[in-house]
Order: sequence, then structure tokens, then C-alpha cells
Amino acid sequence: MASYASYKKVTSDSIPSGAITSAKLQAGAGACRKVQWIYNERGLRCHQCARESGCCEQANGKCCYWCVPDNVYKVTFEIWSGGGGGPGHTCCNCCSFSIGGFGGNYATKTIDTNPGCQYSVCAGGSWPCGKSHTCTAGMGCRSYVNGHNLSNYCTDGGCPGWMCNGDAWGQRHAVTSCANCRICGIFGADFGFSGDAGIKAGTTTCRCHGQTSWTGSGAGMGMYMATMTNEAWCACGCHIPWPAGGGTSGTSSYCNNWAKCCAGGSGQGASGIVKITFV
Repeated sequence: MASYASYKKVTSDSIPSGAITSAKLQAGAGACRKVQWIYNERGLRCHQCARESGCCEQANGKCCYWCVPDNVYKVTFEIWSGGGGGPGHTCCNCCSFSIGGFGGNYATKTIDTNPGCQYSVCAGGSWPCGKSHTCTAGMGCRSYVNGHNLSNYCTDGGCPGWMCNGDAWGQRHAVTSCANCRICGIFGADFGFSGDAGIKAGTTTCRCHGQTSWTGSGAGMGMYMATMTNEAWCACGCHIPWPAGGGTSGTSSYCNNWAKCCAGGSGQGASGIVKITFV
């Protein structure tokens, strides 16, 4: 039997589409879409100047607790992991080439929730903190969210860059990786994809003349960077493209001559970010 309480309820099919416009609502009425970002504040302030003072802070991620506000019953979490570090260029008297770090990976998840639910949110950084003088660097750290209605929701960090030795005439083909890396580490998500790969362009010139190495950018966002040297020169990898970008590598254009030049890489990638959207 119908009751007065049931008559008071309004269903969506009883309201014609477009019948209620914003002009007919009082200020503050209706749904309000809000976005909150979690990230390392130094990354936003400095973006590329990773080798300035406080570079370790640039590589740090940020973890915190987020509490669901009143009247919120659905939330979307988007996460970008930390980018892979840039390697050094340590083969000082042979023809070799290096690849910048890969960009951080992306994942998204929409869930039902309740006001007052608390979530552990972490925007991954990059490890280790410091310049790389070895043929590889650290992998980016994973980003994740833990809490009600989530199960192992995370994405692994971007792959590190790598230095590879070439033959007497150097490397002549475009190369995106010299080493294996777990780049498909996306878990518990509705959707996700990997960040861009670092790359070394091929060359048709004498041996190692004119070396250029690119980093990868964060998945679907950010930018990439490059380091380049000419014959008889070397260059250190000094920058990190924030957010979630790969670190720049050291490069050397040794060409069987006197310029036995070694170069350090950035050693770290840019920290990741987390985006929280709710109504």
C-alpha cells in the first residue's frame, strides 16, 4: 500500500531532461565536483631543477591520509608513479650509449565509499636519491591508495635508464631499452597504462659522434627531456621533468680519440602524483 512517504520520493524519470537548470537553483544547491591533488610540493615549485640544492627533496614522494567528506558516496582515484632514474655514462674509453629513465605509470579506479572513510594515499618518489655514476639507476617508486573497497590498487614506478656498450662503430638503431624491467605493474585498477620509454636515437655517423638520449614522460602527461653531446664531449644528466618523468642520463661521444670522458646521470626520476575526484 502506498504511503505518504513514498509519494514524497522523486525518481529521475519523472523529471524531463534539461527541466532543472542552474538558474532555477539556489546558490550552493546541486552537486559540486571537487578535485584534490597529492604531490611533493617541491616538484611543483621547481619542476626541472633537480640538481639544485635540495635535489633529494625533489625525488621524494608524499604519503598522507585522506578522509571522505560529508555527503560523498563515490570517489575516483588516479595515480601516477615515480619516474625511473637516469644512468651514468661510465665506459670512458669505448663506444657506448645511454637511455634516459622511463616515465611513471598511470592507473585509475572509481569506487563506492562512505563519509568518514579514511584512505592511505601515496604519490611515489624515486630511489635512490643522488647522482648515478653507474651503468644503471634506480626504478621509480610505486604510487598507491589503500582503504575501503580497494584491493591492491597500485602502479609500479617507471623503469630506470641504462647504459649499453656498442661495437667499434657504435649503435646504429633506435633503442628503447637495454635491460629487462617490470613495466606492466598496474594492479587493482579499472584502467591504466605505462609511461613513455626513454630512448636513444640511432646514428649513421662515425662511431659515437653526436650522442642524444631522451627520457620518457609520465603516462599521458608531462614532458620529456634530452641530453646531447658532439664529438669529443660528454654531458652529465642534470634534470628531471616533473611530474612523473624519467631522469636524464649522462652521455659521451667518445670516438676512439683522446676524449675519454665519463658522465654522471641524474640518478633519480621525478616524483609521482595522485588525483582524487569526488562529488
